Amino acid sequence: MSLTQIARRARALLALALGGALLVSLGVEVLLGADQPGPTPGAAPLTEIKVVERVTAATDKALAYLEAKQHKLDKPEGADGSWSTNQALNGLAVLAFLGRGHVPGRGKYGDVIEEGVVKPGVLTRAKRYLLSRMQPNGCLASAPTGNTVMYEHGLATLALAELYGMDPDPELEAKLRKAVELIVKTQSPAGGWRYNPVPGDQDLSVTVMQIVALRAASNAEVPVPAQTIEKAIKYVRFCGHPAGGYGYTGPAQGPQTTAAGILSLQLLGKHDDPGIPKSLDRLVKFPVQWGGGGVQYFYYFHYYAIQATYQAGGKEWNEWHPKVRELLLQHQNPDGSWDVPPGSPEPGEDKVYATAMATLVLNIYLHYLPAYQR
Repeated sequence: MSLTQIARRARALLALALGGALLVSLGVEVLLGADQPGPTPGAAPLTEIKVVERVTAATDKALAYLEAKQHKLDKPEGADGSWSTNQALNGLAVLAFLGRGHVPGRGKYGDVIEEGVVKPGVLTRAKRYLLSRMQPNGCLASAPTGNTVMYEHGLATLALAELYGMDPDPELEAKLRKAVELIVKTQSPAGGWRYNPVPGDQDLSVTVMQIVALRAASNAEVPVPAQTIEKAIKYVRFCGHPAGGYGYTGPAQGPQTTAAGILSLQLLGKHDDPGIPKSLDRLVKFPVQWGGGGVQYFYYFHYYAIQATYQAGGKEWNEWHPKVRELLLQHQNPDGSWDVPPGSPEPGEDKVYATAMATLVLNIYLHYLPAYQR
């Protein structure tokens, strides 16, 4: 292990330790703020510590569910460590464990030794599966072409980048760099990305996933060309509506793309972009409800909206996060899973997608993922 790798691992472990220490020593006020909704009549006031306790308990139940759903050695050959043939779902599940502070090889879901044989844990198995499925061109998707390829690649690359921040495995580093190179090479002339790994056209829905992956890779000290960043900024701004909001392929005000556009600019270093305040104002006016309300893709929307409002802080964050938190806690199933709300076309496969996404939304309170830090 090189000195750079040792330093990176030390920083990651220190961040984990300090994150836990802050929760205890600061009473969470600094992290969450005293902005919780008023108590139900007759109920005790809800404190910040109680919020974290409830979120942690819900997350732990969700991870137990996801661990049980992971394919083990008794599953079909080659599936060990996966949750699905769709690499986006595998990436999301990995991120859910990392977002709770679990690291590869150690802790509750770490590797164990039984009768002198190392039995890999959840994240070790998942990492091996993701790495084994990389195509020669660096693509991490389950197929070389199709309308899910760059969705899968973006989320799988994000998972590898966050893993690498905690696990300086040389193979992981090499394949992460190759995955990032593919994203850079397939950026369209306009600055965005589309379904297939070719520099053709673009849409904001696919683009935001590549932006988040590139930001995570940069956090893990994998370089991203400045030209790639500048082109991405230009494309996101092109999708901005004059009255606030962002569109799918051009100026519009859809809920999912508005959240995606705001977060994209924030992660690209443009927190002060003039289009963000009006867009945030529009974002927080979308109703927070279990299905409907003009939000077609429930989890996709909330995954980006919670991060966008957290990055913004202040009034928008204070208004937004208590409603989302309580809605998700209310709808968690007894086994720790979540369902897809009525009317949403999102995947319901073994409830892995919904459970991982709900967990990631709640995990923003725990501040372990670098992407969840300002």
